[in-house]
Parts: sequence; structure tokens; C-alpha cells
Amino acid sequence: MKRLPIAALASVCLTVVVHAEIGYTVAIVPDPGRLVVTVKVPVTGPVTEFQMPRWAPGAYVLRDFANGVSDFAAQGDGKVLDFTKPDANTWRVNSKGLKEVVATYSVGSVPIDGVVHYSGPSTYMYVVGRKQESCLLGLDTDWPVAVGLNEVPGQTHVFKAHDYDTLADNPVSAGAFRKATYVVKGKLHEIVLRNRAKADVDLDYLTKACRHITEAQVAFWGAMPYDKYVWHFAVNDAPDGAGGLEHLSSTQISLGSGIGPSVVHLLSHEFFHLWNVKRVRSAALGPFDYLQLPKTGALWWLEGVTDYYSNLLLARFGWESEETFYDVLLNNVNAVRRNQNRLRISAFDASYRVGEAAGGRGNSNGYLISYYDLGWVVGLLLDIEIRYRSLGRHSLDDVARALWAENRDFQPGFDEDRIRRLCVRYGGPTLNEFYNQVVRKPGEIRVEEQLAKVGLMIGTRDEPFVDWGFDWNSDREQGYPRVRTPRGPGRGVLESGDILMRIANRMPDGRTNRALNVWMTNAAKRVEANEPLTLRIKRDTRIFDVVVTPTQEWRKVPRIVPSPEDDAAKTQLRWGWIYGGDPHLR
Repeated sequence: MKRLPIAALASVCLTVVVHAEIGYTVAIVPDPGRLVVTVKVPVTGPVTEFQMPRWAPGAYVLRDFANGVSDFAAQGDGKVLDFTKPDANTWRVNSKGLKEVVATYSVGSVPIDGVVHYSGPSTYMYVVGRKQESCLLGLDTDWPVAVGLNEVPGQTHVFKAHDYDTLADNPVSAGAFRKATYVVKGKLHEIVLRNRAKADVDLDYLTKACRHITEAQVAFWGAMPYDKYVWHFAVNDAPDGAGGLEHLSSTQISLGSGIGPSVVHLLSHEFFHLWNVKRVRSAALGPFDYLQLPKTGALWWLEGVTDYYSNLLLARFGWESEETFYDVLLNNVNAVRRNQNRLRISAFDASYRVGEAAGGRGNSNGYLISYYDLGWVVGLLLDIEIRYRSLGRHSLDDVARALWAENRDFQPGFDEDRIRRLCVRYGGPTLNEFYNQVVRKPGEIRVEEQLAKVGLMIGTRDEPFVDWGFDWNSDREQGYPRVRTPRGPGRGVLESGDILMRIANRMPDGRTNRALNVWMTNAAKRVEANEPLTLRIKRDTRIFDVVVTPTQEWRKVPRIVPSPEDDAAKTQLRWGWIYGGDPHLR
């Protein structure tokens, strides 16, 4: 790691970014854990104003990033310049008669396990009125760097951005990250993992999942709107679970090292955003006003329909089964129906009024009801209705691709009514009222009616299961599963916190969360009802064997099942819906 005195940072900026309209240098100072940012600006008027964003695109909540700024200073022509602060987010510099202004400031960023990671809106000030100008970014560090921007040929750690929005929409990882790469259609994709649990990740499996999602979604859209792509992963100890934020040529994802099904669903969701949100977007979502949350009634489409397709394409292209997709469908329906606000808040209003949530600070989920859950179900309803009314000739796929054709290459974005008009184009004039009913009006969702059109219904199945007497989670420190909640046959025999060292004389064949999850899943499949099961446990400092006798139980499980009225026409419509009309994908 190269370390420079703070006084030298301005000169670094001058040498690194001389070819840019506006140049940024970020010096990584791991001790005491901060980034020193230098911004070089050619002067165009007597006053040059710098502003810090209040929110980050994709996360519709006010964060007030100016609170993290310290040590602001400005100079020009070798002189220290005076500045004022007309408000909490603005630094106003007197630049009269100068050719350029160089501003410096610091933001906190403490390395974790040898890696610094930061996002653009919390780090980069913009020059007021000049966000459309091109930028260069120089990273002052000897550490390896990963960022979705294109590197300037012949220079190390120097990257170009079309404008401030592009610069801010590319997070940076630097340091001792774990890395893998793959190439699809000649374009490089980097997988970058950080945090201590990164060593536990099955990197081959993660790469396989990322590659599959990339190939499937490129096939769906027929385009790759980026030069390279970076998956920025913050890894935790969980066996499953993830959360993410999309960017123009990358994503930030927090994921459980076990890489369970929820992780893969999130990977698919964030990658789909490369098209839907980052390019296919409502006009309100760019160029951005970084001081005010945007108002758009289309977040149900941009987030919820993205989630719908992220699940549908995993089934269509063979990563998951059709039955698994139906389970996800039912989960989303149940999530909507558990929220009574569905009867008074439409999908449009859940999107448009999101800024009213949390006392006017907004959230990234929706106003009173999730636009993810509601948008997922609305996407399902529209997709089936368009297929039904067009006799299978058209679908929501056509609407999505038409929006892409109209909004690619950084067009201004669609107006709020464009989705409805395209649905009518492909579903016929009578679709207008249906669209308004499911998108613009609150009320009960018409899922059963739509499923019937493709020969399905919501039913239940009596399914047997063997209860072995406990729930569990993985203990990364011990490298074994740990009993969480004894019940039934485990009650009185096991205690919460017991470490499972052997099950039926078998030991775990791996110590990562994913390996333990697979091992326990396979062990559960081998358990037989009414047959004694020997467990070797560790309780405090004692190691001993206990015996539980699993029991045979039955449960009614909600499932999407064929309806009694299913016929050849409905089956064909269903086949086109799930598999996209291509017999090779069935």
C-alpha cells in the first residue's frame, strides 16, 4: 500500500486526471480508515459549487451523505480559497478569475479483512450544474482494484466515466479480495468477494450460477449493454439469504456464504436490472436530482416485475424446476394477501408515494405495501392476460423488449403511461381496463382467475415428512451444525446450542456453511420414521451420544396444482408462459 502525506494529494490529482473535464482522485488511507477525495474542476464562472448527494439511485431513502464529509478545503492558482456553506449539502467556492479549482475532503471507509469498499454517492461530490460533463477517476493505491468503469489505456487505476451519474453508479472494491472471472460473448465478468467469510464460499458454484444467469438473461434480452461487469460481494456466515443494489455495470450484494436458493434468486434479480431500471427506466430516474427523492409510479415494474422475471428465467432456462417457480409464485401471492393495505394502495401508489414512507425519508420497499411483492404478482397477472387474449402470440416478454428497444442507448426514459399502452398493443384494446384494475386501483388480486387460464389452481397437498426432533443452524466457528430448537422426539434429549458432531456415525464432509447445509439436507433424506437415530453431540465441554426416534408426520402444504378444467389449450398456453415457446427449453 502506497501512503502519501495529505499535502501531496492535490498534486496527485493534477497528474492523474489532466485529460478530464472534471477529475477525481481517491486516496485510500487505511489508517485511520478514510478516503481522501480530490476533485479538479475547470472554472466556468465566478462561483463553483460542490454538493454531496442525499440519496443513492436504487435505494429510495434519504441518507444525507454530507454528514460523513470532513476536512473540506479548496485551492486555485496556488492559493487557498474561501468557501461558504449555504446549506448542509453544499460548499460554495469563490472562483472568480481562476482557471481551475481543486477541492479536497475526507470520508470514512475502514478496511474490513484487508478490503476497502465504497459506493459513489456516499463518496463523490458533484459540481452543481455540471453533472453531465465527463469525468476521470484515479485511485491512489497499490492494492488490486475492481470497478465497472473502463480503464484508461496505458494508465494504472485510472478510469473514465461519461458523466457524474456514471461515475457515481460504479462502486469500488480495493485490497485483498477473493476473485474469479468468466467471459460471456467476449466480455469480462469479475466476481469479487470480501469479508472474513469469503473463504467459505464455493467459488466454483458461485461462478457457475453467475455465468448461467448472465447467459440466460443475455439470451432473453438479446443484448449486452456493458463492456465489463463486476459482482461486488460482501460475504457473511449465513447458509442463505442476500440483499443487493444494482448499478450500471456492476452490483453490490451481501450474501450468505452457503449460497442457498435465495442467494441465486437475488443474483438473478440484480443482473436483470442491467436492463430493467438501469436502461429501461421511467423518465424520473435520470438524470438524477440527488437532493430530492424521485417520484415515479413505475417501481412496481422496475423492481417487482424484475423480481418476477428473475424467478421465471431461472425456471425457463433450467436452473430451477417449474415446481420451484410455482412455490415462489405462491410465496409472493401470500405476502401480498397478508398485507391489508392491498385493499387501499395500488401498485402505482406503492411506487409513487414511496417518498412518504418513514416520515418522508422514504424506503426501498414501497409505501405501505411492498412494490416487490405486489409488482411480482401484477407482472404475473399481466403476462397471463396478454398471452390469453392474444392466444399465445404475445406476452409480457414483448412489452419488456419493446421498452428496451425504446430506451436503450441512454434514451430519456419512458413516460408513466407507456407500460399500459404497450400492454394494450400486445394484448388488444380490452386489456386497457384490466391494466388499470391491477396497476392503478387497489383491491383483491385476481390470481385464481388468471391461473385458471393456464390450467392451474391454488390447492393443497398432504405431504409426509419425518420429524427428527430439532431445527438447526450452522456454526462457522465450530465447523458443525448446532441445534436451535428441540421439539417432538428431540424434546428432553437435546438442548438448544448442542453441537451435532455426527449423525448416524457420519461426520460433516466440509466446514463451510454451504457444505454443512448440503450435509444436513442429505442427512435428513436418510432419516426414517420410528428408527432410532444416534447423534453425537458436544454440550459445553462434554461429548456424548444421544438417541432420538424420528416420527412420521403429515402436513397440508399449499401448492400450485393442475386444475380440473385443465385441457390441451391451457397446457399449451402454460408451456409458452413457463418455457417461452421454445421446445428446446422445456
